[in-house]
Amino acid sequence: MPPPSDPITRRALLVGVAGLAGTGLLAACGSSRGSTGSGASSPRTGVAVDPKTHQPIAVPLFDVGDPYVVSGTEQRLVVGLQGPDGAAAARIPSPAEVTVRSDATHQVVAGPMTVAAHHDGTPIAYYPILATFPAPGTYVIELRVDAGRTTQAVQVSDPKDVHLVQRGQPMRPVDTPTPADHRGVEPICTRSPMCAFHSMTLTDALKTGKPTAFLVSTPEFCQIGVCGPSLDLLIEAAPRHPGVQFLHAEVYTDAARLGSIQGAKLTPAVVTYALTYEPVLFVADGRGRLVDRLDNVFDRADLEAALATVS
Repeated sequence: MPPPSDPITRRALLVGVAGLAGTGLLAACGSSRGSTGSGASSPRTGVAVDPKTHQPIAVPLFDVGDPYVVSGTEQRLVVGLQGPDGAAAARIPSPAEVTVRSDATHQVVAGPMTVAAHHDGTPIAYYPILATFPAPGTYVIELRVDAGRTTQAVQVSDPKDVHLVQRGQPMRPVDTPTPADHRGVEPICTRSPMCAFHSMTLTDALKTGKPTAFLVSTPEFCQIGVCGPSLDLLIEAAPRHPGVQFLHAEVYTDAARLGSIQGAKLTPAVVTYALTYEPVLFVADGRGRLVDRLDNVFDRADLEAALATVS
């Protein structure tokens, strides 16, 4: 499936929104229905509450601006709660009771289920929610935390309209930069010091017959503040998974030269994988097929679970 023809335009829109929200593509992406924005901090939880309903405010930590969620295969959605500053909170109540239902028919498609809060090694706390949507349409995630309740609408698309690689599909070869050939990306890693995950291209890695963990992130220019921590978690995990080859690719080719992501060009990895967000971790088996995909934010527990599928 070819990538969309205008990924730069769509990402530029998201960047503009993020700039208005401070740390918050997270905060800008949405909130619970009926919410008027940031409210007072709840003395019970430390998260913000809606000033009208006195309920917590959901923060979708996934792409709501473009077709993202698809029907027919299990999807991982990460939802946080708004903190007093309007961005996603660093700590949230655990656990939450989660139910996912159709907005039109109210049919429950997942849950009720108990979902623990995740925040081990990441500056953003979240609830990872797994659900399979039977058909395109609008669905509602309901979270009950402590004595509060919040909801988040989710638009589900037909798989043919979404260009992201889904579980079970083949990875897409990309000649990612290496120290020997930067391929126009400067620098090839914005982490300091540079990580060791650039020794081969993704194209070559997929030919080895070994499992691959491929992270797309930009530690220096991340809009949501989790790219650096995500890469650090990968560096930490690599020695525990010697049978897996680890690769990292940046998001922008020339942001360092420009001193800004405004007007920066996207790397071939971002374009090929049709990404309008970062970070994202692709975990592929030895056949080069996607086994798991962790979007936007993940912690040690989620990372270890994903790597265990191919280790």
